[in-house]
Amino acid sequence: MRKIIFSLLFILPLFGFSQKFNGGLLAGGLVSQVDGDTWGGYHKFGFYGGAFVGLQVSRRSAFQMEMEYIQKGSRQNGDTITNTGMTYLLRLHYLEIPILYQFSFHKRFSAEIGPAMDILIGSEELVNGFDPPSTVPLRPVTLAGILGFNGYITSHLRVNVRFNYSILSIRNGVANGYRRILFEVGQYNNVLSFGLIWDFKPREL
Repeated sequence: MRKIIFSLLFILPLFGFSQKFNGGLLAGGLVSQVDGDTWGGYHKFGFYGGAFVGLQVSRRSAFQMEMEYIQKGSRQNGDTITNTGMTYLLRLHYLEIPILYQFSFHKRFSAEIGPAMDILIGSEELVNGFDPPSTVPLRPVTLAGILGFNGYITSHLRVNVRFNYSILSIRNGVANGYRRILFEVGQYNNVLSFGLIWDFKPREL
């Protein structure tokens, strides 16, 4: 009998704590550019997808840790009418790990902010369809900052909009067009994304 009571005293608090955890899947599309590459505009399309685990720490506050594959980069198309102009393409494939603080200001809405670690798992750079003669190496690991918004459509499904920008440059140096942010000169990912998130645990609406 004592063993049963002791087991219950040990298990029940863990069960209550586990009720604060949530998990789920996320996926979506994005447009991106690289600030500091002399080109402008969100002309590079991509997508992302992954999974997350969340922890509710109060009625309005939660933390969410994600792991996802995300495409970033830059694109400049030539003039297709006159067949003139330089073309440029930079494809960047990252494993991104965001850690976000989320604040709920309504049953259906929340804002989020936090850092993300970007691990480069692949890249391709082309100028006029060919590899450039020389480039500054890309950083294998860099950091980004995320600012986002969530809106629940159903108790399980929410729509997510994010602005994702490099905190550290993806490559640094003094090449023409590189941008200075704070104390560093280099190139920076600039991403706008729109996606859907599926929560395994339903939210009370």
